[in-house]
Amino acid sequence: MKKKLVLLTMTVLLMAALAGGATMALFTDTAANAGNTFTAGTVDIYAHRALGDPIPGPIFYTTDAEGIAAPGQDPLHPTGVWWPGRTVSRNLSVRNPGSLQVRLHQVSAEITSINGLPPAANPALAASFAGNMRVKISVASHPHLVLYDGLLAALLTGPRVCVHKPVISPLAAGLPFWRAPGVGLIYEVTMLSSAGNDLQGIRPVVSFNVFAEQTRNN
Repeated sequence: MKKKLVLLTMTVLLMAALAGGATMALFTDTAANAGNTFTAGTVDIYAHRALGDPIPGPIFYTTDAEGIAAPGQDPLHPTGVWWPGRTVSRNLSVRNPGSLQVRLHQVSAEITSINGLPPAANPALAASFAGNMRVKISVASHPHLVLYDGLLAALLTGPRVCVHKPVISPLAAGLPFWRAPGVGLIYEVTMLSSAGNDLQGIRPVVSFNVFAEQTRNN
């Protein structure tokens, strides 16, 4: 009799456990697609002077010594001194070694020093210089395509939107860096005839900047 009671109790407990488990038996499943890679493209431009001397360095420099960009490199085409009414043109090559098509959309400039001092040391002289220097930037292969034509003073206020925005294709896969597509720009700078005696003997150093952005049809 005792054995039967024990067996009956175990059966009831087993049935209760099965009934309780049945209420939680919802069908579930999970699937995954692994290994998805998202690679962002790159916008990457670089510029070098291009008038027979395609090496890094300034495109406008007064003396040979000022144009030397690295040991062993001989600069070409120094401008010599400036005077009212003088115009000098220099070429700048802008290349695109990145993976996205870009367009040049803004240009700007900065006076980094005058006579070895920051322009803030003599703001009136800096303003006089910038107000008497005209800068025209155009495409070398099509000079009628003008990016900017105005005073240096305006370029100092911040990036100016280009009138014409040259497009540069990306570097094709497998090609070396030096084969990067590019566009040649002409920087034509004129010291206005109205420049006064306050500009005699000054030595300003100017940086020209070009800004690129990705085009929307990459």
